[in-house]
Amino acid sequence: MHIPTASARRDGGRPEDAARYALRRTSSREDWAAVRALRFAALSRRGDIPAGAVPTYGDSHDTATGAFTYLLRRGGTPVGSTRSSFATPGAAWPSLEAFALDIRGSLAGASLVEASLTVVDPDDGDPTTATLHLFKAHMLECAARGADWLVTAVRDTQIGFYRRVLDMEILTGTARVAGMALPRVLMGLRMGERAARLFERLPILDVTPADRRELEASGEVPLRGLSAP
Repeated sequence: MHIPTASARRDGGRPEDAARYALRRTSSREDWAAVRALRFAALSRRGDIPAGAVPTYGDSHDTATGAFTYLLRRGGTPVGSTRSSFATPGAAWPSLEAFALDIRGSLAGASLVEASLTVVDPDDGDPTTATLHLFKAHMLECAARGADWLVTAVRDTQIGFYRRVLDMEILTGTARVAGMALPRVLMGLRMGERAARLFERLPILDVTPADRRELEASGEVPLRGLSAP
């Protein structure tokens, strides 16, 4: 997969790369069934939940105020999902309890969006592309809500990707997050300081006023391709 540099076209490149994907807020019973099945498949495959458990996964944060879950389809087939949770200073967010002691200084007084339960079909052949499409939803949520930070709790093996590709910094040590067997590290992106530079390097993630209007009107996230022509 080619990740575009700042010299890539601002529209993201080949339209067919984006056209085969569709990302929207989860709303129907069918969508939620697909989300929970994807979560179970991905989390059980990597040892986060017992393989013999009921083949679905959800928690109370799915229905919390300020939370939206997104479902990514490729060619109509569900291939990924992520949850976006907005929190004002002092409000709860999914991983707060696990990292509360570590973040008292770094996130004090900040509003944030947490990306949680980000999963891609374990058998998907292009997980990086799917993950980047999913993170477009979080960039839109941050822009729409004026969030200071985008944060996410990741496994040790994911730190390199989030730091190198998404320009996130490590905010905490490792901790156990409720519902997950494997420990996590909290990473974050300072939206005001780093988002513009990230969008220059990865136009797929860039947010426009038209993108925000489309999300508000239809729940759809406009996607751009990854490859320069």
